[in-house]
Amino acid sequence: MLWSLLLFIITISILVTVHEFGHFFVARLCKVHVECFSIGFGKKIWSHRFSNGTELVIAMIPLGGYVRMLDSRTSELSPNLEKHAFDKKSILQRAAIIFAGPFANFVLALIIYWVIFLTGVVDYPVKIKSIIPSTPAASINMPADAELRMIDNTKIDTWNDVNAALISALGKSNIKVTYSTDIDQQEVSRDVNISNWYFDIEKESSIAAFGFIPKQLEIYPIVSKIVPDSAAAQAGLKVGDKILSYNDHLYQNWNDFTDTIKKAGILKLKVSRNNKDIDLTLEPTRNRNGEGVAGFYPTSDAVIKQYDFFNGFDKAMKQTMLTTKLTVRSLYQLVTGVIGLKHLSGPITIAKNAGQTASYGFTPYLYFLAFISISLGVINLVPLPMLDGGQLLFLFFEKIKGNALSNKAQERFFRIGFVLLMVIMGIALFNDILRL
Repeated sequence: MLWSLLLFIITISILVTVHEFGHFFVARLCKVHVECFSIGFGKKIWSHRFSNGTELVIAMIPLGGYVRMLDSRTSELSPNLEKHAFDKKSILQRAAIIFAGPFANFVLALIIYWVIFLTGVVDYPVKIKSIIPSTPAASINMPADAELRMIDNTKIDTWNDVNAALISALGKSNIKVTYSTDIDQQEVSRDVNISNWYFDIEKESSIAAFGFIPKQLEIYPIVSKIVPDSAAAQAGLKVGDKILSYNDHLYQNWNDFTDTIKKAGILKLKVSRNNKDIDLTLEPTRNRNGEGVAGFYPTSDAVIKQYDFFNGFDKAMKQTMLTTKLTVRSLYQLVTGVIGLKHLSGPITIAKNAGQTASYGFTPYLYFLAFISISLGVINLVPLPMLDGGQLLFLFFEKIKGNALSNKAQERFFRIGFVLLMVIMGIALFNDILRL
């Protein structure tokens, strides 16, 4: 719980800081004076005032933040200061300042994905082992070992892509599934009727509900890499060693072997090295969850694919656009009732997921951070008065009318927006508690 809470605070702090910096940066470009840049709400923990008059604040409650700009509507200003007030700037400049916050979240996600693809990602074919009868996938007679290439307009590189594409398809009447076979590698596209297809995303896997049984990645008990100073290195394991048995049990499959390692007991290994059988003793270390860790990698059909500078950026851009598209689609499904309100998540679920993904490694956490950053950017563009999207809507009305909405009208809309947000947050928090 403490680990999840800490990561939640770190995650929210990063996202809020980037979001508010977007507002701040463009405000300064437009020569708007920023009075305060606060990370968090409530009582000040630390503050510093720069020579330009902007105060940087770190506050006690790390669940948000704000940028307070000079505004003639809240205080009387001299003619010399009015030109630096937010409300005295053009509609285009004010719109740019408001939009810069969500845009910064999209840029952060792009950078995170770029780093991931530069450092390398696991790449392996997304193949079908078999099809479950009486499911949508059964209607297209897809052969075993077929490799998925595309679902609708979503390119398939991983099973996560499959899951996202299928969830996004909820509410549609038809989708197109494209696959290839080992025989000729020719791509085949089939239309699938899903007008009567529905599943509970809290209880069911979209992949199984659609009818796909994934082909498991082939893992061979041959050491391909050893982590320096790990338990495997101390035991004397070397790259190329083949695991024959452990604790006098013949090696059967990788899952059983890793389950034994996770118990963190001492293992007596028999390995084959240069056609000779060698006995070794492996004493796994423990991770923060108390599970045993050996520190070596097996050989498999998967490869680590690293992208160069420009291809990595192109891949990151496509991933950002795809995640944004799927997030917008999910929001639409939520509003239209295709996905029920019970699937709405709040801070407790975010904290829990942050802890879980971080426990899997730094890269899974980066994927999670990029996804939450995009979600924050999309949600902030929803046209509710309390959000950036609502402020952009006010500017649109001002452009059409020729003058801004009255303070009284804006205050009325703010109250409505505040009530709606509180209701949504209440539902999300209630759902979080039910999931505990």
